[in-house]
Amino acid sequence: MPSNRTPQLRKRALKRDSSFSENDQNQVDSAADSDANVLDPSEIDEIDHNKREMQEKPKDPITLKKVLIRSATATALACLYMSIVNAGHFYCILAVFLTQTQLYREIVNVRYVEARERAMPWFRSLQWTWFVGAMILVYGETLHRFCGDHKALNRFLPYTENVSSVVYILYWVTFVASVLSLKPGLIRFQLSQHMWSVVTVCLVVFQCKYFPSNTLNGIFWFFFPMACVIMNDVSAYFVGISFGRKLIKAPFLQLSPNKTWEGFIGACLCTLVFSFLFPALLSQYTWFICPAEHLNVWPFPAPLTCDPNPVFVAREYVFPLIGNVILYPIQLHGLAYGLFSSLVAPFGGFFASAIKRAYRKKDFDSFMPGHGGMMDRMDCQLLMITFNSFYYGFFIMPKAVPLDRLVMLASQLSDDNKLALASELLRQLGKVV
Repeated sequence: MPSNRTPQLRKRALKRDSSFSENDQNQVDSAADSDANVLDPSEIDEIDHNKREMQEKPKDPITLKKVLIRSATATALACLYMSIVNAGHFYCILAVFLTQTQLYREIVNVRYVEARERAMPWFRSLQWTWFVGAMILVYGETLHRFCGDHKALNRFLPYTENVSSVVYILYWVTFVASVLSLKPGLIRFQLSQHMWSVVTVCLVVFQCKYFPSNTLNGIFWFFFPMACVIMNDVSAYFVGISFGRKLIKAPFLQLSPNKTWEGFIGACLCTLVFSFLFPALLSQYTWFICPAEHLNVWPFPAPLTCDPNPVFVAREYVFPLIGNVILYPIQLHGLAYGLFSSLVAPFGGFFASAIKRAYRKKDFDSFMPGHGGMMDRMDCQLLMITFNSFYYGFFIMPKAVPLDRLVMLASQLSDDNKLALASELLRQLGKVV
């Protein structure tokens, strides 16, 4: 039960916000003195903070020093990124794994300080156990599919086929431990913290479920989607600081007061041009378009060779008013990536901005000068990863089942079923002949 002082506490907390009008203050006085509107102290703090967030904060000025620091860090990140791409498929996947770990750390740390003050039992261990279980499931399933699709790796299948069972056991152990950790007087807060951890796992891990598989299908599917988001982000930044609020005075979005309509529209146009032209360049290199045959741990392996996916083979198109044009099909697909990275992916950044405003943070971390933390750079990429998985699965991925997987599955049949399968294959071959 709330104490008798609750209405006065609520009244005093809300009145601390000097931005209220006189009418607002009168409404607060009336609500605070009413028994029907009694709130507990935690809700008082939340209202107090939300009202302060509505105040207009002075815009952080963009100086030449900030631009140079941001550009220098971006150049260093680009060099590291290209080194990872050249190191091979394994290192691209490893980079994503480490990135997900850092993302999870940054997001859960948003609320961890408060949790530590409350001395929640086992909280940090349980929080990371949820993450570890989800990562084992995602990467274990990817490894299992990869071993099944390559005959030389079939010997590892007995070890990878039980990943789901291991994760399930870990799940119920973690669930039971989470329930046992609940303490009277902290249950409501503990539940909110556990839900925050689970939602973060969904955001960081399960959104990226098919990203390792797509990378193994060709480094293009690792490199190009991220490049589109980077292009959009860089274009929005420089177009925004050059032309922002000069043509359109209206604010773009309250959650991100530094964003401008000029930056958003200019970045969209630049990204569309980039997403149409850049795939034609990448299609020239087998390193980008060929799938991984082996998961080489040694960096910078030998060049790849393969029969390219038809989307990377140039063909002739006939367009009204233009006539015959030679294009790579992936260039037309690239326009879809450009549209998504311009119109939808930025909302990942707006969502991250909402989290930072809610928890009074300028950045999620500070280890990248001028950029903040990993989440400050990957907020839009997470949405782009989901789109890449969807688009590749529906419009790009070959529909044929890999031969090595078929052979592996056939080897698990009984002798009678193997004979029946052979008879059916001979019958179908006879129709073809």
